[in-house]
Amino acid sequence: MLSKGAFLIIDKKTNEAVGSTRFYEYEPENKSVFIGYTFYGRKYWGTGFNPQVKKMMFDYSFNAVDKIRFHIGAENYRSQIAIGRLGAKKIDEQVVAYYNEPSRYNFVYEIEK
Repeated sequence: MLSKGAFLIIDKKTNEAVGSTRFYEYEPENKSVFIGYTFYGRKYWGTGFNPQVKKMMFDYSFNAVDKIRFHIGAENYRSQIAIGRLGAKKIDEQVVAYYNEPSRYNFVYEIEK
């Protein structure tokens, strides 16, 4: 969780890049970590990659933390629905500064161990 790098997601059947995701804002004192900066190519939306990848990340994370959090854009309805299907609950609203981009209004979602 300290590398600050992203995971490249590959479709093993086609050897194509599907997307990427990463861990960030690990807080050992709160036993929490964020998962995000997740992007999938449009042709992979709704194919089951997101739940599979998130499950692997949850299984790994819950060995070290009790809470996994997500920043989801306030207008990103598709991602809000997807994260809700995985059991996350909206817990907060924040303005988030993105690297080389304007700050944006986000919802914070959380899944507890």
